[in-house]
Amino acid sequence: MTLPLAGSILAGVLSVERLSIHGDVYFDLHLLADGAPPDRPLRVRVPLHALDGGQPPPEGRRVRLTFLMQQVTRCELLD
Repeated sequence: MTLPLAGSILAGVLSVERLSIHGDVYFDLHLLADGAPPDRPLRVRVPLHALDGGQPPPEGRRVRLTFLMQQVTRCELLD
């Protein structure tokens, strides 16, 4: 699956990894996007400021990721 240039996707969180690049905090989310084959997980890098509440989503939760120029602008936890 190719990430959208602009728009959003829904996905389930498989795992989360924290990393720092030049002092900025990011999270690599390993996701299974809705409609994608289960053997094709995605890895998406999310900046701290794009996370709801400044916390990464827990494994097993569902999220909506919003993109602009294939960069995550928002990661929203779904109920």
